[in-house]
Amino acid sequence: MHAVNASLKWFLLLLIGFGLSGCAGLSNRSDDARHYWRGTLIQDAQGYWFELCGEAERHPVVRLGAPLEREYARHSLGEGWPVYVEVLGQVSEDGVTLDDPVLIGGSLQACELHLPGIKLRAVSERDNAVFDLREQHIRVHFRDSLRQFGFTRPEVERLAAVRRWQQTMKTGGGRRDHNLSLEVEKRGCEDTRGGWYALTLSAELDGRLYTGCARLGDLEHWRLSNRYQTPDSLTTRRLTLQLEPDGRAVLLEDYLNQQPVIEHQGRWQQTGSGRLRLEFMPQGGFAAPQSLTFGLSLEGRLRLNHFHPAYGRELELLPTGERLMQHPELDWWR
Repeated sequence: MHAVNASLKWFLLLLIGFGLSGCAGLSNRSDDARHYWRGTLIQDAQGYWFELCGEAERHPVVRLGAPLEREYARHSLGEGWPVYVEVLGQVSEDGVTLDDPVLIGGSLQACELHLPGIKLRAVSERDNAVFDLREQHIRVHFRDSLRQFGFTRPEVERLAAVRRWQQTMKTGGGRRDHNLSLEVEKRGCEDTRGGWYALTLSAELDGRLYTGCARLGDLEHWRLSNRYQTPDSLTTRRLTLQLEPDGRAVLLEDYLNQQPVIEHQGRWQQTGSGRLRLEFMPQGGFAAPQSLTFGLSLEGRLRLNHFHPAYGRELELLPTGERLMQHPELDWWR
């Protein structure tokens, strides 16, 4: 009985936290308009097409920004040749609009890159230096040597399109200071392999200057929301899924019959094919759904892509929360 009451209390707190907004919560999110997509851009005789990573379906591009068109022409090896892109776009009745590129260039293998735990990565050709912005630290390492530094992550400074982090670290028993100034600006940049990035690096470490390109990390988080729910048209039960950035997942089942809400706890991860996989553990005497695998649509909806005895084949969850990736420093595209 205690476990049931705890589950019910948790569910009520969840509803209060997100606001009891009814249908508005499903359709009136302020960040609904644009989505962060990773996939390939392709051109043929009919025009441009976009494919999400892990999906075979092609979506016609109804509007293409000038940088994408220019960089596609530079990277493509001919008609029908796919070019990897990371882009913010919108869905319309006729297709998709790709208007704000984040990265252009690379092979299909780029879809397998996730950079977990890294919020932003910048690379300088000089000394083959890598600057990783993490949750609590800024890590600097040099690919050609074992030398590396770990700075406590400071508060960010905002200067128009520039984000700046400055920090000092003492080593050798406090006898020596290491000084870092890391700046990332929303300005186009081309790396040594010809890839185009929307962010430019400028850094100084112990008086030595580094320049290069920067990109976003934690790529598996950007398309996900922290909360999903079955549509209001489903009147037999309500499923609520909550995802945490650290990989935890909670699934709540409410059968709308005045009975306690059933809570399932587990873990989530994204597969290399772009699917969202959930693994649950039995808890509180209730049989868990074990594992569920969802496809993620262009609009951000989760769709069950296999048969499940409890949910059938048609289960769909709509995003009703905020973006899972919440880092105010990386707000160039807001």
